[in-house]
Amino acid sequence: MKIGDLVMYKNLHGHVVGGKFISKGWTGLVVDIERNKKGKNIIVMWSSGMRGIESSASLNIISEAQAEKS
Repeated sequence: MKIGDLVMYKNLHGHVVGGKFISKGWTGLVVDIERNKKGKNIIVMWSSGMRGIESSASLNIISEAQAEKS
């Protein structure tokens, strides 16, 4: 997973309100990746307007970012 990838939550992951997954249809753009002792935190800007810190294990890549041409 890298900056610029388009992602969505895997099944049974995401934000829950009233016992229902409200984020099932959200797509997001990976805007940053923070490395720490436990692994990586993936910073995602969601289509709902929310910014989230996610685990790569809870995300599926929809479309990979294209490498820049020089």
